[in-house]
Amino acid sequence: MRLGLWLCALVCSGYLAATEPVDINHATAQQIAAALHGIGLKKAEQIILYRERFGPIQTPEELLAIKGIGPKTLEKNRGLMITGLIRPERATKPSVPLDATASNH
Repeated sequence: MRLGLWLCALVCSGYLAATEPVDINHATAQQIAAALHGIGLKKAEQIILYRERFGPIQTPEELLAIKGIGPKTLEKNRGLMITGLIRPERATKPSVPLDATASNH
């Protein structure tokens, strides 16, 4: 029972990040902080201030202009965010197993 409560506390607090990418041009500070690694509520609020001041964030590299967000943080989160020009692809299962296709040899 205690483990269940502990896990719920982690999930509800946003400590365990979602696997779905977050649209940083439309998400709230809480949603950004919950989805991105190394981005707390204060940095998420700075992302929102940045987009309000300069317009929609087109590429993840724009986040490097925000104090406290460096190249390592950017790389950890690149696939977890949606920007104006970047929308991570979702993995899809091939409809035919790879070994079942005809060979061109």
